Amino acid sequence: MGDVPEPASTDRIAKRYPRRPRRWWIPLAIALAGIGAAWLAWAGGYYALATVTARVETFEIVSDSQINVRVSVDRPDPSRGAECLLYAKAVSYDRVGEQPVVIPPGGDQLSVVEVELRTFRRATTAVIDSCHTTG
Repeated sequence: MGDVPEPASTDRIAKRYPRRPRRWWIPLAIALAGIGAAWLAWAGGYYALATVTARVETFEIVSDSQINVRVSVDRPDPSRGAECLLYAKAVSYDRVGEQPVVIPPGGDQLSVVEVELRTFRRATTAVIDSCHTTG
């Protein structure tokens, strides 16, 4: 049997424990996560504080072509106006009439508006579609 020369100790250690690959993507992922978290905090705070909300308090079906609706609109900043889209639905869930509800700047934070909504068919309910600030 032949004697096999034993490699140097540093070569033997390098073969047994190879170098770990560089993980350059970890700092990049941490930076992107930080940017994403900052954007999420900004967007959530901005849109949560500036949201106008509205709801249908009551409605009365007057005829096949009219529904009277009482809407309450809550604005975080009364110095800015608000606009909400109100629509009426028929028994078939079709939209049978719609009208914007406009609240001018000023007044109280909570405004109650009476709306006479004209329809082209008999309505069964009234719904607020969306609201946003104006001005």
